Amino acid sequence: MACGLAWLLRKNKIKVGIMKPLATSSKTYSRNYKSQDTAILAKAANIKEPDYILNPVFLPIPASPLMAAEILNTTVDLKIVTKKFNFLKKKYDFTLVEGIGGIMVPITTRFSLLDLIRKMGLPIIIVSSPKLGSINHTILTINTCKETKIPIIGVIFNQMPKHPDIVESLTPKYIERLTEVKTISIVPFMDKCNFKKIGSYLGRNQIIKNLISGLTDKQCMD
Repeated sequence: MACGLAWLLRKNKIKVGIMKPLATSSKTYSRNYKSQDTAILAKAANIKEPDYILNPVFLPIPASPLMAAEILNTTVDLKIVTKKFNFLKKKYDFTLVEGIGGIMVPITTRFSLLDLIRKMGLPIIIVSSPKLGSINHTILTINTCKETKIPIIGVIFNQMPKHPDIVESLTPKYIERLTEVKTISIVPFMDKCNFKKIGSYLGRNQIIKNLISGLTDKQCMD
């Protein structure tokens, strides 16, 4: 989803930076990018920043950063994450940051993804799904953000089936009704999905059009 948004912003002539502050995986993706997520984000945004700036922390074990770091007998350097984010924020008109798992994923024993979001001063888009169980974990995420005063732009529901059952079709409506957080978009399941397909679909959404318009207006004012 972040890749689709990055592609869409670039298509709308916004100088967009991307960042994957933390990534974990069972193997290194390529010579240029340790994380596949970072590689796809960079391609979608068409930027050539080195991997150590876009993804300052990579741990070669598919687990939470805390667990992976402890297994590898190392620690996560949060100062370098903040430093690279500030560099990207100054260089680009808009910087899109992709998380890792849910907001309560532990980075250290005392610092979670939630804390990193707050430290960076970022609003968030929550990506959920219409499947059974989504109401619970999406509302938990929304309530936690509200309690910690993290601004929520809205929720995107991803991979709505082509022929949803009644529960899947109603899930976005119930979450919006129970939380009063708007649904930005309901993205259908796509065959051979890629960031161009997702970005093109999101680009037809009026809420996203308005968000992009706000960014382009800001550039004009600057």
